[in-house]
Amino acid sequence: MLREGVLDDLARAAALRQRAWPESIVTEEGMRHWLASAPPRAEQALLAWDDGGELLGWANAARAWWHPDPDAGIVSVTVDPSRRREGIGTALAEAADDHLSRLAVRTTRGRSLDAPGARALASNRGFAEVAAMTVSGVDPRTVEPRPMPAGVELVPLADVDDPEPVYTLDLELSRDIPNEEYEAISLEEWKAEFWKTPLIDEDASLVALVDGALAGLTLIRVDRPSGRAENNLCGVRRPHRGRGLALLLKSHSLRRAAELGATIVLTDNDETNAPMLAVNARLGYRAHARRLMWERTLD
Repeated sequence: MLREGVLDDLARAAALRQRAWPESIVTEEGMRHWLASAPPRAEQALLAWDDGGELLGWANAARAWWHPDPDAGIVSVTVDPSRRREGIGTALAEAADDHLSRLAVRTTRGRSLDAPGARALASNRGFAEVAAMTVSGVDPRTVEPRPMPAGVELVPLADVDDPEPVYTLDLELSRDIPNEEYEAISLEEWKAEFWKTPLIDEDASLVALVDGALAGLTLIRVDRPSGRAENNLCGVRRPHRGRGLALLLKSHSLRRAAELGATIVLTDNDETNAPMLAVNARLGYRAHARRLMWERTLD
């Protein structure tokens, strides 16, 4: 029943992961892109639990190729909600650990919903909880775009020709996100992952210019067939903070998402990220779920 995952599994794997992670957007298109954009140094392993042609479990393990520590890795284990507590998750986790051991990964991170089964599996595999995220959502049709201040211009990514300044800003802003480390991603790798790809909607994602200079960024994914969207990043350079730019960016991005057919936008934020949680609350986001980040470091 346990076997290597293959590309032909992705339609069923996406549907499985969407059932298990209802507060996320999981599509076959997105999974294919995520696999194709990862550089060779990721050394990914895909694992499937197949019962007579029915895909009941899915896992991946790889190097955290964007992380500055070359010995950092990631793991993700998903089990069909109807077949939990049957040992499928444990079997997938053991196979994932075997792959990480072959890569000599020392520190591994993974995420889960805050649920008893996920807590038990992580604890049994030697992981400790290192962070918690609030998952919240809003109907973007209810959000009114904030008035545009003098000297500020919002530009959709579709109208941005040069990705390098956006890449530089993304990395700069990501350094201020708790428990996120993207310092080892090159411009070419960033473009392959995010620039004009299914993970970022170029019509609803915006940059903010203040007196012509790049000052802020918000990235959003809009899955138009399902009417769902997901925030990826919203941030403002430090000299421009405290002026309402994040609220401005996000409110206009949400309006654009609504115009593209989105009826709910989901986001997750570290529970210690008080400024962005406050922005979300002002825009009407309400809590839907809680995620946990797990970490295991081998001696």
